[in-house]
Amino acid sequence: MPTGPSLRIEDKIAWISLGSPGVLSIDTIRELAGLVEEAESSGDARIVAITGEGKYFSVGADLKHVATSNSPDQASMLFEELAGLFRSLLSLEKPVVLGINGDAYGGGAELVWTGDIVVAVRGAKLYWVEARWGLVPPMLTVLGPHILGHARALYHAMTGEPMSVEEAHQAGIVSRLVDSREELAGEIKAVATRIMGNSPQAVYSVRRIARASLSTGLVELGISELVRLSMTGEARRAAQSFVEKRSPSYEW
Repeated sequence: MPTGPSLRIEDKIAWISLGSPGVLSIDTIRELAGLVEEAESSGDARIVAITGEGKYFSVGADLKHVATSNSPDQASMLFEELAGLFRSLLSLEKPVVLGINGDAYGGGAELVWTGDIVVAVRGAKLYWVEARWGLVPPMLTVLGPHILGHARALYHAMTGEPMSVEEAHQAGIVSRLVDSREELAGEIKAVATRIMGNSPQAVYSVRRIARASLSTGLVELGISELVRLSMTGEARRAAQSFVEKRSPSYEW
């Protein structure tokens, strides 16, 4: 049974769930943005933890919106909202711990880059499949070359081949691995406790310094390219293929 986003605050942790299966529709993204704002402003929360429910962390952006849009501007609305959510997450003062409970696709895989610390369940995979649908994964394209290396990042961005969380751990994208979904919340709590054993001002400074590099024009360029591509006829035709559960075809 599909579920929507939710927020609960417990033991100074703001737990934000993407719901199940974590479809990033316009309504869901707006709801998530509101929950992120609520978590940031809450005096009862010191850490923001974001995770999914069930089999998937997130199945990615709702391409049905693009397929059924009546104009390029309408098609781009989904990704403009998603860009706003990413900007909000990257600008938070509170530390963000991401809990990858299952496979993450497209925009869901891109969310991995917004976590300061990422805990993942072994066996999960990250799928940056945007290019298949006429789009681009902006965070992988901008940040990936610096962390994964140029050739490896572009391989995943251009081919859509998945990366296991074990590989992501070795590469430095994932911080911690757990063996099962049942262990995920406990490990996130343990990580939050370790963070809160240190000076809050020092932790906030660490986050500000680390995120300063993400305020460059490169990230904005990546996001603007995603929005631009979503407005093209090619992306809208590919989205229609997605809705009809068939592979898109391209003229090279």
